[in-house]
Amino acid sequence: MNFRYIFLSLMAAICVISCADNNKKENNATTTEQSKNTENTAESVVLVQSFVDARNSYNKEKLAAMTPKNYQESFDNKVVEVKSQDDFLAQIGWAKVMDSKTTIEKVISKNDAAVVVIETNSNYINTALELKPRKFKTKYYLKDGKIVRQSFGYPPNEKIDVKANNVIYGNFERYCKVRNIPVSWEPTKEDGEILRKALEAYANREREPKQ
Repeated sequence: MNFRYIFLSLMAAICVISCADNNKKENNATTTEQSKNTENTAESVVLVQSFVDARNSYNKEKLAAMTPKNYQESFDNKVVEVKSQDDFLAQIGWAKVMDSKTTIEKVISKNDAAVVVIETNSNYINTALELKPRKFKTKYYLKDGKIVRQSFGYPPNEKIDVKANNVIYGNFERYCKVRNIPVSWEPTKEDGEILRKALEAYANREREPKQ
């Protein structure tokens, strides 16, 4: 047999084996990377849920460990409502007094850098003024195993009756003004206690004796 023919046949066989081996390695690497990304994504959702649970239980130590010093919360990525971790933790006292709770209704998208959810928030204001819980589309930004920022806004299909809400809040504030009941909307524990008392008085107004 021609030596040149044998040599070329052997080289072709080696090439086929080598290419097959490389494809197998590439497929294995892709599968490994996909598994890793899936694992990271799952961890991201768990992190967000743990953050919400800590917030609902008013666990300031856990919340401090889960956020950086420059933690922020903004509405529609425009209005910064919480400017730092200190600002955030200072509001937890208000949240506890007002029985504030957040519930994740649905996860819209998720990866290792951000998780987007639909969530509802309610507190004693909703109870006393008979308002439905507020619904938000919230994006949690993640880095190094922490929640570094939140941006929230209303879901596209959420209808807010601003006029009706203004009437409800107006009735509450007039009731308190006539009776010299102090009202404060500042998000501190002390101001939350003032607001809570005012809301309780308003919620129980039908039990007041006739004058």
